[in-house]
Amino acid sequence: MIRANCSTDTTCSPSDGAPKSLPSGYNLILLPPRLLAAALYGAADVVKKTFDGSYSDACSVCHGHHPKGQSCCDLPETCCPDPCVCRIRWSGCPGDSFRFQIQVTNTSKTEREFTLVSVPFPFTEEVVKVTPDKKTLATDESFQAVLSFTIPDSFAGSNYFTKVKVIGAYEQYIQVCLAVRPLQACSCHIVQGDIPKRVKAHHWFHHFQCEQECTELSKKAS
Repeated sequence: MIRANCSTDTTCSPSDGAPKSLPSGYNLILLPPRLLAAALYGAADVVKKTFDGSYSDACSVCHGHHPKGQSCCDLPETCCPDPCVCRIRWSGCPGDSFRFQIQVTNTSKTEREFTLVSVPFPFTEEVVKVTPDKKTLATDESFQAVLSFTIPDSFAGSNYFTKVKVIGAYEQYIQVCLAVRPLQACSCHIVQGDIPKRVKAHHWFHHFQCEQECTELSKKAS
């Protein structure tokens, strides 16, 4: 703030208290060309600094408060947080079990209760188990929870999606993507008889073949 009767530029303050005189007619006549010369000089300086790289781009000048491509003359904007905080991708067969750890932190200045609510898979009563599912947190306090699920037999051969709600000051969610392989892909059929034999060719000049036992299998069998 500048106080009255105080000059910020001491080099231009008259030291002897002499009265100021009005500009002469000659100086008034020279004013337009002087303004034009000053404008040309300023423009030349801008061009020089631009090609020298002295001017930064809009984002760096505005210290990152504007989105990329937005002019500094525009009002800065921010976006709301994504309601989906993370995605869990599980893949397996009926009977497989999964676990996933999450951590919830309260960055508010007030104490707040956080609740984790598991939504059932569509058209089923199956839910992802959450332990623990509720806790009151002070400022900067955290708690860990475990999500767990075992694929039931009724889920064979399909993809399922559900979510676990995270409810604090506002609601977000964790998305769960479950891919269940068909029962045929979750088993292996083994057929075995006697020790097999392989046909091996002798050198080219022998012109005949011979049979040999797969000795590496017989050694393992013994």
